[in-house]
Amino acid sequence: MTSPIEWVVKKISEGHELELLDRPAADVIVVRAAGDRYDAVSVGVIGVKKEITVGHVQSFFASGSHPAFIVNIPSATPWRGDAIQLIHASDAAFGSLGDLVRAVRLELPGSYREREAAFFYTAICDHTNVSGITMTYDKVFRVERYRGEPLTIAMVNAYNVSAEDIRNARALYGDFDIAVKVNGYGSVTTAAQQAAATFGAQALTFGEMMSRLHQ
Repeated sequence: MTSPIEWVVKKISEGHELELLDRPAADVIVVRAAGDRYDAVSVGVIGVKKEITVGHVQSFFASGSHPAFIVNIPSATPWRGDAIQLIHASDAAFGSLGDLVRAVRLELPGSYREREAAFFYTAICDHTNVSGITMTYDKVFRVERYRGEPLTIAMVNAYNVSAEDIRNARALYGDFDIAVKVNGYGSVTTAAQQAAATFGAQALTFGEMMSRLHQ
């Protein structure tokens, strides 16, 4: 069976967007974006299938030298909040191989944030009734409010959000109060709303979620 780092190295060799410069450790590679004007970036590689926790990443940051990016194979594995907090506190970023491709082209690759999560995080932070926000997973926010109880919001990326999308999100992240549709097109189906209601949640569009934060 191919190891996660061997899989990443193979994909880099097959593509034209990254150059592999070095493999200084069993779980670390050094890459840069194709083209001489980009700097080298140290990347930690892990292969967690169920849930990525702080225990899976803390060894990378135990010394003075640490990666600017952590990539996990497979890409669909959820990242838990404690892992995210350590990575961001260490001026690093995380995500899929595609995220790495985008990060290495930044002046500070460790400042990279996945576009959709960054948009929702900023929008919620700027809401007038929000006093604080914490990422409990890479797609889930715990939102504290000035008025009203805290809300847990899970991002669901689907064109037409279905009952299955809601059930899959709950299976990944546990209970939440709101499933918010990420895609700006399509709809939230009645079946999705009904599925969310079975455990006391709501399935909402972005605009509906922002209004819900006031209530």
